[in-house]
Amino acid sequence: MIRIDSLTTHTFSQSKISHENKQMDFAALLMEEAAKTATQSKETLEQDKAVSGPDFSQAEQVVEQNAREELLRILQMSPAERIRYQMLQEMGLTEEALAAMPFEERMKIEAMIEEEIERQLAGGSKGSEGIQEIAQQGKTL
Repeated sequence: MIRIDSLTTHTFSQSKISHENKQMDFAALLMEEAAKTATQSKETLEQDKAVSGPDFSQAEQVVEQNAREELLRILQMSPAERIRYQMLQEMGLTEEALAAMPFEERMKIEAMIEEEIERQLAGGSKGSEGIQEIAQQGKTL
């Protein structure tokens, strides 16, 4: 004769043990996969550094060259051109973007720029604060 409580207890303890073994197996597999992924990531990063190392220095040289060219271009501008350039920069615009604007908006911005140029060249005292104020007005257009 078989006792029901002994059979149930025995089955439960076996399933509990097999469940714990499955959890440990899963945890071990998970740790292995994490280690593999970390190793692959490290190798990929090292390969990228080896390949792109010179590219970064080349990119830095290009950026530095562009900055020099921009500075020389600004230094060669007349005072009126510098004021215009500064105002457009503060408004977040370029000459191309300004030219692409609708006629009325472009004329409003051109008028503001002209007023600021006249004011600054006449010896006005607003300076960059005035340009920022005008830039804010230009952004609200």
